[in-house]
Amino acid sequence: MRNKIFYHPAYLIVLLIIVNIVAYFTFVRIDMTSNKKYSLSQVSKSFIKKTDKDITIDLYISQDISQEKKKVEKEFKNLLKEYKSLSNKGFTINTINPDNEEKRHAALDAGIEYIPQEINEIFTQTVFFGATIRIGDRRTTIPYLSSHMSMEYEMTRILKEACDTLKPRIGFLRGHNEIPLSNISHVINELSSMGHIDFIYIDQFTNLNDYKVICIVGPEEKFLPQQIRRLEEYLEQGGRLYIALNHAVGQIGHNQNTGFINQVGIEEMLENFGLKIEYDFIVDRSCGTITIKQNQFRHITIFPYIPIIRNFSKHIITKGLNAIVLQFASSIKNVKTTHPYVFTSLAKSSSISGVKEIPVFFNLMKTWTKHDFNHPNNTVAALLTNEDNNSAIVVITDADFMQNDIYNFPHDNTTFAVNSIEWLADDSGLINLRNKFITHQVLPPISDGTKIFCKNFNFFLPILCILALAFFMYRKSKIKRLRRSQPGYID
Repeated sequence: MRNKIFYHPAYLIVLLIIVNIVAYFTFVRIDMTSNKKYSLSQVSKSFIKKTDKDITIDLYISQDISQEKKKVEKEFKNLLKEYKSLSNKGFTINTINPDNEEKRHAALDAGIEYIPQEINEIFTQTVFFGATIRIGDRRTTIPYLSSHMSMEYEMTRILKEACDTLKPRIGFLRGHNEIPLSNISHVINELSSMGHIDFIYIDQFTNLNDYKVICIVGPEEKFLPQQIRRLEEYLEQGGRLYIALNHAVGQIGHNQNTGFINQVGIEEMLENFGLKIEYDFIVDRSCGTITIKQNQFRHITIFPYIPIIRNFSKHIITKGLNAIVLQFASSIKNVKTTHPYVFTSLAKSSSISGVKEIPVFFNLMKTWTKHDFNHPNNTVAALLTNEDNNSAIVVITDADFMQNDIYNFPHDNTTFAVNSIEWLADDSGLINLRNKFITHQVLPPISDGTKIFCKNFNFFLPILCILALAFFMYRKSKIKRLRRSQPGYID
């Protein structure tokens, strides 16, 4: 009797209503992906819990967006719900369709961009697909929600800026004819959101310890011994250095097709720490091209002195990188030292690469053979870490790769530089999210036999389930009939 009451339809309906009410007010998502790409990281959880101000997210999203953008919208909203479920303050998510002039002006005033969207091969339309994040009185705009953007990184970075009002100071060293910051504006723009950028000189007026990271980018003039000593003292106090040297310098044109080594004095300091920059030029079969003018004609030819680096170590700095293009580079070796620095290779040339000892003369018409690439996997970027004083140094043997106009400016060139400096400057672990994208993984290929098995399994499984259920119901009915035929049976 009790079982009949429990299974009464009214009770089941009430139970379903309760479950729906709980589900409406509670957001739970089970992440079964191998890399946990749909789960908030610990650093994100930490910052959302630390935020002591109300958060308002305004999503400016046009109604007629493409299916791809709708997927991005869904993932971003789900991500925001993850943050909302952990927030200790008010967390409001508003979706605004800019379908009239007032809303469109509001979107443009907020910094949301018009995005062209293809309707067909002939016609395009403009849509809004951005967001503003208000945390207390502070407002930040994401002009365009791209599938290539790390959404969790952007959200957590904005939360971090609201929580940590003191940004790390990053100093770019001047005084040795370094590359002007205007030439590396892409890098500076990305760094400015996570730290204060300053020009600094090694003189009696500058306290180097005020800076979390000091960047030395492309110096041409030699450092004085006392300046090297100041840098060593800075490292002894737990300082961090990012060093990009134009160690191998190539001169092409005006009958000067030669290469030479430019020593600036930092090389000796690095060698004392266990990192030696060799006096050579990297050549790689994976390389860029140059245009040669011959008579009145121009033609493009490969130039192995411009290596395209695709061989990266498993490190946070290089995570997610595909390729960086270097304009002349030297190899790096790990040498014995009495200092407690640990050497880690970050990037290497390919398995079909080599080195050319100085002096180097560029033969632009050279026919390259496999004998020119007999010294593979040469380190071109490395990391030195010292756990005793928490100092660290990132070194790469090319500085021009950071410049805005280098070979149409590959995006990963900027990413490597920014990742390196951010890793040196940030102790929160935010950089771990920089390359965390919501991407759809491609399933691994399967054999034809497996395909046939899966197809037959999917076809016959429902039939077998129906037959099994029918057999079960038949057996149950038969047993019930037998019991009813027995004397004294009560239903």
